[in-house]
Amino acid sequence: MGWMGLMGFMGCTGLMGLTGLMGRTECARILLWLGGFMDIIQRMKGIPFEKTQQTIKRKWKILEGKERPFVLAGLAIVYIMLLSLVFVLHGSFLEKLTLEMKFESEKSFNSIYLALSDGTSKAMAAMQDEGVSGIGIYSSNGQVYTKLGDAPSTIPLSKLVRARQRNQDSTLGIYLMDDETKEIEYFRLSRLNVALEAGGISISQDGTVKIPYDFPEIIYVRFDGKSYYSGVRWVNIITIASIVLITLFFALILNMYSTNRRYRIELQKNEGLAKLGAAARTLTHEIKNPLSAMTIQSALLKKLLPPEYHDDLKVMDNEIQRLTNLTNKVSDFLKNPVGNPVDIELVGFISNIAGLFATPIEMAVGDNIGLERGVYVYFDEDRARSVFENLIKNATESTKERDPQVCVEIRRGRRDTVVVKVMDRGDGLPKETKDKIFDPFFTTKIYGSGIGLSISREFVDAVGGTLKLYNRDGGGTVAEVVLPCLKHNEVHA
Repeated sequence: MGWMGLMGFMGCTGLMGLTGLMGRTECARILLWLGGFMDIIQRMKGIPFEKTQQTIKRKWKILEGKERPFVLAGLAIVYIMLLSLVFVLHGSFLEKLTLEMKFESEKSFNSIYLALSDGTSKAMAAMQDEGVSGIGIYSSNGQVYTKLGDAPSTIPLSKLVRARQRNQDSTLGIYLMDDETKEIEYFRLSRLNVALEAGGISISQDGTVKIPYDFPEIIYVRFDGKSYYSGVRWVNIITIASIVLITLFFALILNMYSTNRRYRIELQKNEGLAKLGAAARTLTHEIKNPLSAMTIQSALLKKLLPPEYHDDLKVMDNEIQRLTNLTNKVSDFLKNPVGNPVDIELVGFISNIAGLFATPIEMAVGDNIGLERGVYVYFDEDRARSVFENLIKNATESTKERDPQVCVEIRRGRRDTVVVKVMDRGDGLPKETKDKIFDPFFTTKIYGSGIGLSISREFVDAVGGTLKLYNRDGGGTVAEVVLPCLKHNEVHA
């Protein structure tokens, strides 16, 4: 059951990954193909195909809107599995190199030892052919029985202890590497009880070996390990390169997924705005006609009715004006957002707008803005007024329980930009509305139209700027506008 659950989870995350990378249309085809395959299985069990389809749709609907964590989890699982495979292969290749090195050491020792029976000169020649600089035969306490070449007179048992502490098996061979000379010292405890005579081996008529002492406990070989070092180096290089390539590959996939997801979201928004625009043009046109008639009739009623009824007419006039303003805003949203841009000295422009509000508004101008010269932006004046009036108005209405403490900060940003922050100490942005605050007609206010922020961002984007809202440290909201500013030699006289 555990394996089935694991396979189901991996299949789910893989399918969500396909959704993120290919889109839902392609994944729908895959689901239909899987549905046909499942139909064969379910028919064998006596379950109707329609019921299988309903089950697939119901289970898929549970995951709808939650694809991102499943995609990331799926990619992470595959990434970890591939890295684990790389490390397993790395260990396997290193073990293979080590076993080959030990085999060659044993082979060299045997060749030289056999040549030793024909004389020292032949043994030395065999050492040269095998790339061995020294061999030795030692007792269990490290005392030498015989040695050739650079073999030590006494085995340094402390080295063997340290090697065994690193989990090297002395019965299978211990190796110590010298990083400077690139030579390897190989030790192995003998498991054979064989007799040895330094001057040669003699065999009796009954087949027994006649030697004066038992076979030693330790054999020693010192040889050139450059080929082993080279093999280890190449294994490490290939492993690191594999890790880098896998990481880059998954980073590319993640970037493709994020880009694809962002494009799909933007496409959905644009499709919604296109449909909204077509509907809004019709509604705006249809609403303006009766509003004009109602305005005329209200003016006639004011002349015909006694003054005590004028207050009731005033309520109707206010509602007519509110609907008129809404239709005008919708029209602005659908028009060319660039308008007729002119040079605007931003500090004075925003200061004048702030002075129109009853709520006191603090102006904070950065030291990097020269007040005597000002900072200029290229913006349609009416649209710029609409943007900053709307942001400051939202800040003043951010709370009804206390002073919102509205502050407008203006400073120069990076790369010839100016940053305007409209800050308050209001209630802040609820988590559930952060992704919807710029959606047309979305509002949390009782009497809000929900079109102000959408229009403001449209106007700011049109001049190459950005508008974003986020919660302020210590409570409240920050509306940050970044606009490209004009250099002084670019300001029109």
